[in-house]
Amino acid sequence: MKSMVWAVFQYGVEGWTLKKTDRNRIEAFEMWCWRKMLNISWEEHRINDSILTELGLKRELMGRVAKLKLQYFWPYYSGKCRTLLALTVLGGVMEGLRHQGRPRRQWIHDIEEWTGCEYIQL
Repeated sequence: MKSMVWAVFQYGVEGWTLKKTDRNRIEAFEMWCWRKMLNISWEEHRINDSILTELGLKRELMGRVAKLKLQYFWPYYSGKCRTLLALTVLGGVMEGLRHQGRPRRQWIHDIEEWTGCEYIQL
């Protein structure tokens, strides 16, 4: 499961911008995979915790996604790739007018949330 299905799922995850609904879907996908592997139907009305205790596992797919994103960001954070182009791409500031409504969630917001630091402090 982890070497075949999750490896395909994790391809290109470093560039994703994750919203709360995306995180919920990732966790639902993980449980769907385990249910399919054990051939457990939804009609059995088993909760996710009972399936995970039966397998002796914890949820870890979302943790792997976060780890991959942080590994992708680390060279920029540690100063190895502090070029003007890299900082411009990560900053993502464009000239022009701001559109109406709530600002969109950006890739760097996930990094700030997981590390507890703002991008300016890095």
